Amino acid sequence: MKTPAHPMLKYLKTSSPTGDRLPTILCPGCGHGQVLNYTMYAVDQILQAEEAEKEQFVFVTGVGCAARLASQYLAFDSIWSLHGRTPAVATGILMGNPDLKVIIWAGDGDVAAIGGNHLIHACRRNIDLTVICMNNGIYGMTGGQVAPTTLPGTITTTTPYRNMERAFDLCELTRSAGATYVARWTTAHARSCVRAIAKGIRKKGLAFIEILTQCPTHQRLRASEILQSFRETTVLRAQYDKEPDKYKEHIILGEFVDAEAPEWIASAQDIIRQQCGVISHGR
Repeated sequence: MKTPAHPMLKYLKTSSPTGDRLPTILCPGCGHGQVLNYTMYAVDQILQAEEAEKEQFVFVTGVGCAARLASQYLAFDSIWSLHGRTPAVATGILMGNPDLKVIIWAGDGDVAAIGGNHLIHACRRNIDLTVICMNNGIYGMTGGQVAPTTLPGTITTTTPYRNMERAFDLCELTRSAGATYVARWTTAHARSCVRAIAKGIRKKGLAFIEILTQCPTHQRLRASEILQSFRETTVLRAQYDKEPDKYKEHIILGEFVDAEAPEWIASAQDIIRQQCGVISHGR
């Protein structure tokens, strides 16, 4: 009996003139493939509800493991841009066509380190982007170096005696910078990830969704062990609020912001229309 095809394969490029594209180049057990799957399910929800057309979606990636997903495997328009510059490139896309739905896929080293300044100003402007940060706590593609999200005490290739720096809380960072939707989940929380991504796409403004992902290659653990650790070391926000002392060492999951605020692209378009009206009337 033939195994049924995965329902999300319809959104992927499975072959090329040089041969099959699948399986992906990702290391066995890498969580980025799960995020690819969750994103496609969220996009499929939008398309099935006829809230957008496939041609309206554009994916923007920077440099790193996450960046390889869009250009090589997605059957959507995509741009493989510069390291950390994805919010700037995505802003330019929306200035050219505000009707597009632009999704950024970025690793934590990409969007939180060299791209940190771009991220906070995109949040400050509340640009209509969906930023999905695949946070595995290290630089995966270049050798497992320490990153701004590496937890204190972690051994990496550049902190062999353990990391002594505090990690960025990216959800707190983007919340304080002005993002109007902020959520955090892990690859072990599949349905929650899909719901958050779909909600982020629907949000008019900047949506930041952090997904904690596993990197078995550099974390030197089996993927199943890391997924289990996500269950053991995280707590839902509602539970944390009830018993903060009990869960003070845990990572909090859930939605942190769901608000409404003026969106920069729409405001810019209003100014353009106003000035065009002034010019057309000879004022």
